[in-house]
Amino acid sequence: MVEEIITIFCLSDEYLKAINFKDNYQAQMSTSELLTTAIVAAKFFGGNYKRSRTFLSEHFYIKRMLSESRFVRRLNAIDKNILYNIFTIMTKTFKAANLEKVYAIDSFPVPACSNIRISRCKIYKNEKYRGYSAIRQSYFFGVKVHMLVTKYGEPVEFVIEPGSFSDIRVARAFDFDIPRGSIIHADKAYTDYDFEDYLELQRQIFLAARRKENAQRKEKGMSTKIRKIIETSFSSIVSNFSRKIHAVTAKGFELKIIMFVFAYATKFLVAT
Repeated sequence: MVEEIITIFCLSDEYLKAINFKDNYQAQMSTSELLTTAIVAAKFFGGNYKRSRTFLSEHFYIKRMLSESRFVRRLNAIDKNILYNIFTIMTKTFKAANLEKVYAIDSFPVPACSNIRISRCKIYKNEKYRGYSAIRQSYFFGVKVHMLVTKYGEPVEFVIEPGSFSDIRVARAFDFDIPRGSIIHADKAYTDYDFEDYLELQRQIFLAARRKENAQRKEKGMSTKIRKIIETSFSSIVSNFSRKIHAVTAKGFELKIIMFVFAYATKFLVAT
């Protein structure tokens, strides 16, 4: 636990120093400390900021802790680009160690509320957030996390989109910042011949999607082993969730999801 907390802080702090990021001279907590507190909350306290704040303060990791309301306001004010850039730094290690250049892509749902409470959901209102989970064989109201991982389950890219967006639609928006010659295993939802051709011809990346019975092209999709790895990755992220992700705004809800992904990624950083 100590190693993970230190790793989280050092990574955030070194990146902010590298881009010459300056906190307001009146700030009681640095941005690095804010991010550390939020990721520790996701890693060890089910996303509960209050418990994380109390723990880090009582164990003298952070000397001057903000009140809950000020902490949340400061955290929500952080530019998302900073978060994704820190994540990108993490992923460089994972991609460098993935010598086989084997990846997998898939998504998992994160409901904002139970189906019976959809009409009273204050975080999301639009019908585009109503999606279907094939694994659970049920509808949900919320978002999907679409993620690209290495063959070892290390996350290298992720996107959060409304629940109704199809997997292949979101995949087209991925950067796929991975080495040429990489193979991406995927399930049937990622079947798109034109997109496969584009990746192969323009990017030298091979999307191996599973095929339906009446498919025109032969099966070269996700193996059982790769399928199990990505399912384990998603299970590890979701296992840190509390029974309900508490948030009062869509931005706050998605920020907590980002912190859960960060918390999962730090497990591999400490291991290396």
